Amino acid sequence: MKPSALIFVASLAVLSGCRSSGLPNAPLFDGVDGMNYARGTQIMQDRLQSHFPVGSSDRKLATYLEQQGLRIEHSSPSDEHIASLKYGGPICGSQVRVQWVADNDHVIRSMDVIYTDTGCP
Repeated sequence: MKPSALIFVASLAVLSGCRSSGLPNAPLFDGVDGMNYARGTQIMQDRLQSHFPVGSSDRKLATYLEQQGLRIEHSSPSDEHIASLKYGGPICGSQVRVQWVADNDHVIRSMDVIYTDTGCP
């Protein structure tokens, strides 16, 4: 293969790695795919806070997030919890991250959502 053809093929591979494969087909993400990250973050934050306001059960929140396709991560300290989802190309992609704090009675004390890219070289 000629060097110029090799560069072209490599460029295509990189560019295809930076396109999104899309969010899962789940109520939390309805209408979010294709939006800018700030607006998508706000929509998901509003949806989660309306269904799971401060004072709600964090166990129900965790179950819901898993049903939406997020993976619960083990974190420290034990009152902080994270659920995340990464998707998109192999090089560049997007992610949704939900972080919340719950007390010893499993009651939500705070929650934040972030929808952003995973970083591109």
